[in-house]
Amino acid sequence: MKSWIQSALAAAFLIVGLAQAAQAVTNKEIVANVARNVVLQTYVDLANKAADLYKATQNFASNPTQENLDTAKLAWKAARAPWESSEAFLYGPVDSLGIDPRLDTWPLNRVDLEGVLNSGRKIDEKLIEGLGSNLQGFHTVEYLLFGNGLKSNNKELSAFDQQQLNYLVSTAYWLARYTHDLGFAWSTQYNPEDTTSTGYVDVIANPGLQNPFYSSERSVLEEYINGMIAILDEVANGKIADPFGSDANHANVELVESPYSWNSLLDFQHNILSVYNVYTGTYGDHKGAGVRDFVKAKDVALAQRVEFEILKSMQLIQKVSGPNGDVPFRYAILDTEGRKRIQLAIEQLNKTRTLMEERVLPLLD
Repeated sequence: MKSWIQSALAAAFLIVGLAQAAQAVTNKEIVANVARNVVLQTYVDLANKAADLYKATQNFASNPTQENLDTAKLAWKAARAPWESSEAFLYGPVDSLGIDPRLDTWPLNRVDLEGVLNSGRKIDEKLIEGLGSNLQGFHTVEYLLFGNGLKSNNKELSAFDQQQLNYLVSTAYWLARYTHDLGFAWSTQYNPEDTTSTGYVDVIANPGLQNPFYSSERSVLEEYINGMIAILDEVANGKIADPFGSDANHANVELVESPYSWNSLLDFQHNILSVYNVYTGTYGDHKGAGVRDFVKAKDVALAQRVEFEILKSMQLIQKVSGPNGDVPFRYAILDTEGRKRIQLAIEQLNKTRTLMEERVLPLLD
């Protein structure tokens, strides 16, 4: 059975013929659709999934059964997907309100985390609020739910004690709170200290000379394109390359993101999915105007090529897990064949980034 990525790759070849018959799309439509139906909806999903995760941790803490643990693990992965699918647009409130580090600081400070767990202190929401960002967020919840990830991602039920359960629920509370605040900032009020401020979605969807951040549609398109370039670069040359090292002897598992759940490769795929969503103007079942339409108006063949390269990037990340799809990234960086597959993914990601930098970004001028 073909993955949706393979199907999308095949469909990408049809763009040229379809584009010639398609009605022209304005930059205004592109700007508004990406803001309202890609970015905002991703954050709405994130807030909802994080709330589900908080509820699942509460259920598990009050009734620590294997079924409730498994449900909480699935809820973590479900919340992780929209967060990683938002990393092509790490601008606006996620940056200005300092929400990104509170959700996703890496590496996790396991030494201090264990110190808090073993301190005998009362662990509750107030305590967690005052801790550093590397003791909160997704990866703290991940570590507590899945274990250290060394030999498996299945922490035994017997390994949980009351302090861990308290920490788990309290951290999940703040994760849900921060994602709610992020969604609220985009939908309703981007500046919590200014009740007259609108939702950031209205700011970015309506550029102009009176806009405090975006004076033109061009400036928004530049934000969109640079956001895509940034995450392509980060995945290739940070998230993958840093733990990959110069050779197997210099690979560093401690730098792998999401190693406890063995979710790293899905994280990377969702990162590039965020690029695909901004580029094509799609999110879930919604299809609208995207940066692709801006490129298409200038160069139809280039528009097709960029989409193909984005999809191929996701496909090669997916293939890192091996022919049976069962090799976690933390093991692949230590394996000869796995390293070959990783190198292909890095090269493809950089190829896509370079194409964006050298061919797409200059179209703005």
